[in-house]
Amino acid sequence: MSTLTETKQRQRKVLTDTFIKSTKPTPGKTVRLADASGLFMLVKPNGSKLWRSLLYLHGKQVMVALGKYPETGLAEAREALTKARKQVAAGIHPNEAKAEAKIKAIQEAQSKELGTFAAACASWREVTDPDLRPSSIRQREREIKNDLLPTLKTRHVASITRVELTALLRKVEKRAPETSKNLRAHLDGIFEHAIDSGLLDTNPTPPRRILKKRNSTNHAALPADRIGDFLRAVDAAGMAAHTRIAMLLTVMTASRKDEIISARWSELDMEAGQFIIPKERMKKKRDHIIPLSTQAIALLRDLRDMVPVTRVHLFPNRRDASRPMANRSLNAVMERLGFGDEGTPHGFRAAFSTHFNELEANPDVVELCLSHPPRGVRGDYNRALLLDQRREMLQQWSDFLDEQRGGPTVPPLEMSKHGGEAEITAAPAAA
Repeated sequence: MSTLTETKQRQRKVLTDTFIKSTKPTPGKTVRLADASGLFMLVKPNGSKLWRSLLYLHGKQVMVALGKYPETGLAEAREALTKARKQVAAGIHPNEAKAEAKIKAIQEAQSKELGTFAAACASWREVTDPDLRPSSIRQREREIKNDLLPTLKTRHVASITRVELTALLRKVEKRAPETSKNLRAHLDGIFEHAIDSGLLDTNPTPPRRILKKRNSTNHAALPADRIGDFLRAVDAAGMAAHTRIAMLLTVMTASRKDEIISARWSELDMEAGQFIIPKERMKKKRDHIIPLSTQAIALLRDLRDMVPVTRVHLFPNRRDASRPMANRSLNAVMERLGFGDEGTPHGFRAAFSTHFNELEANPDVVELCLSHPPRGVRGDYNRALLLDQRREMLQQWSDFLDEQRGGPTVPPLEMSKHGGEAEITAAPAAA
């Protein structure tokens, strides 16, 4: 052949394994050993022994690779030639068919390894977790770990059916209706990601209608005439200062609970009297500046004097100081004090809004205090404005709270010996 460097050719009617084994490579030369029916072996200078044949496809001669000796023995090479001739007769190039089969085998192996539910879930989270707040990531991880992975972890995503997912979600719904809805959303995201990754063609996630409709209710808010009772109960409860200050700051700043309990000392500017929450922790993905009232600053200075200067979180978890306070800690405070049926920590935001709207205060200032910036271009322009007005409004709110309490914020109790989230040790005040 003109495309090969061949200086020696041995003609034999039929090759044998003994002859093939005895043939040694020739330095600088490629030797061809011919077998019957068009099969031949190329013996390369480096010692490689390759099975080949010349066939005609669409009127053109093509060289077909049939394997490598000794991985492919003589008998196997003859069988491969017979198969190649059938492929050529069908208009298929044997080399291309072999390459496609190799690619398919690799894809199947990858699908087996990467196509499990656990792998698809991990890949989806890698893409989507960075857009979530830390508390949302922790909740998502907990829900998936508790209710999805135990059943689906090693299953290939293409084998999971809508029927079994429906049964799984309805089982969870009996125990935790809100969790079942969250799980359905997680599943939908995971399977859509799997489709985008080429692991399956259709999404088996059941539709929303298989779960009961959510009762849409706002977070319960204490009425204005009960706020004073609650604040007095907090002061008298005997809880650790750590927990008490977290509760009072949540009320004073009209902030979301997670924004306070996940706060870091690096986010506070005590000299400027403001708390700057980075966009990564905000629901609207915007930095949020909270002007601090004199009462809030006093609480923070007290807290700063109580804790090590190396502490990262204002309110660390009592089991692991590298994490913030548990999400339900403040809800538990309200429940143990006897106010759980009347309000939630989030409900103080509604109380704040109601109070100032009844006073006909500037609604833009109210909404900015609640980190609800105007939408569109106006919102982008105004998000850092009205800072002085917000500071005045939050100061008025803290003063109002003192009036409801019947006096200024009392000095905080000493920190508990573990310095973490405290249990309420005193009997709840009468509500």
